[in-house]
Amino acid sequence: MIARLSDRQVGRAYATVRDRLGRTPYWSRVVVALAAIGAAVISWNDDYVTAVAVSVATYAMLGLGLNIVVGYAGLLDLGYAAFFAIGAYTSALLMTQAHWNFFTTLPFAVLFTGTAGAILGYPTLRLRSDYLAIVTLGFGEMTRITFNNWEYAGGPNGVLGIPWPNFFGYELNTQGDFFIVGLFLLAIAMIFAEHLDHSRLGRGWVAIREDEFAAESVGVPSLRLKLFAYVMGGMWGGLAGAFFATRIGAIDPTSFTFQLSVLILIVIVLGGTGSLPGVLVGALVVVALPELLRELSDVRLLVFAVLLVGMMLLRPQGLWPRIRRKPKPFYGLQEEEPEDVAARILREHQVQMEERDRRHAAAGHKVPAKGEVLLEVDGVVQQFGGLRAVDNVSFSVRRGEIFSIIGPNGGGKTTLFNCITGVQRPKRGRVLFDGRPIVGLRPHVIVARGIGRTFQGIRLFKNMAVFENVMVGLYARHRTMTWQAMLHTPGERKDELRTLE
Repeated sequence: MIARLSDRQVGRAYATVRDRLGRTPYWSRVVVALAAIGAAVISWNDDYVTAVAVSVATYAMLGLGLNIVVGYAGLLDLGYAAFFAIGAYTSALLMTQAHWNFFTTLPFAVLFTGTAGAILGYPTLRLRSDYLAIVTLGFGEMTRITFNNWEYAGGPNGVLGIPWPNFFGYELNTQGDFFIVGLFLLAIAMIFAEHLDHSRLGRGWVAIREDEFAAESVGVPSLRLKLFAYVMGGMWGGLAGAFFATRIGAIDPTSFTFQLSVLILIVIVLGGTGSLPGVLVGALVVVALPELLRELSDVRLLVFAVLLVGMMLLRPQGLWPRIRRKPKPFYGLQEEEPEDVAARILREHQVQMEERDRRHAAAGHKVPAKGEVLLEVDGVVQQFGGLRAVDNVSFSVRRGEIFSIIGPNGGGKTTLFNCITGVQRPKRGRVLFDGRPIVGLRPHVIVARGIGRTFQGIRLFKNMAVFENVMVGLYARHRTMTWQAMLHTPGERKDELRTLE
């Protein structure tokens, strides 16, 4: 009995500490944690330990980028080393050929790798599973071969004599200096990644990973967000690549092989897919564990592989898995909802409808009055091979009207809904909403126009909290930009607060 009470007290104390930490801004927690780690490593006063810590920081930056692609958006990428290479070569060439300072090259390395992410992402948007893995693997190998045959980049010899970073006249040339720079870049990468994770964009990524069809049906533009995932992931890889180039002082194509891409993937899977702290833990294990086994040189890789397999069997979700979250306290969400929440939501809905009508009127669109036709379906036909599921269906729904479609199982009701909401394109016929044709539009565009849907079988995003499921449904109502989400601007915070309320 005493043991049970003790366990409960410990559990409550842990929950209290966790809640208090959760009310502290994430950036301050990152700065304090990394500063403590940095102080511990530097006080050790061992160049070897510091060098290993620098490698851990580099792999953590790479893991954060790949975590956006794989952990958030659920896209398999086996060529992530390509972004690492592009960032490294961009920074190295600017420093050696144009004689730029390292810190000046960082924005260009990030920009070029983000562009490379868009180049990779655009043609692969509709690919999945094995096909996507093959294309990304090919992209990684093509990038390595390109640098290997590019004379301006040094060919097989690579780029030599990359200068040390210079910070206001002070040359950073020791392992301690690189460790401080690495922690600074890692802190920026973690803070921006966390901002994206807790933003409208991050929820859209996770919704796509959980159920792409349901995500599109509630207004999430899946193709656009997949492209953003590759762009954001590439930017993090470019940041790590630029840091790697100036730290090593010389790079060549053999530093960016397929094995490196697999190792980065192991970092996020081992630490916990989609988990930011898990990326740090995974990087620490992947980099530090082989160093601890260095004395077992003959069987080092075998022992490392056995330990990895054992950990994945015992803890398949990762060493620090992603957990379901509560709303951020600093958004202003109250612990207890007021009793008149239903009335408040109804008032807000009416205000939103009035604002939409004013926008339509300002844009020159006719706003249907109550009783006028809002949705018109005219002669819609849909068939699959020789089976005609929907045969010349016509009806109209007036504003303010409750309209039902009744029929037996297999009668084509769901198929008709799919034709209206953009999931399927009808063979013939017209669908007009608010006087404008919507046939051929993607589901998320139709949702933004004002047509929502539910499913006969409930389709929840299972690994998201209840409030996050609701917030995903409001995706189309807000217009927060990617840069606003990364910087967590006041406008983005207000947008999140309106969504939560």
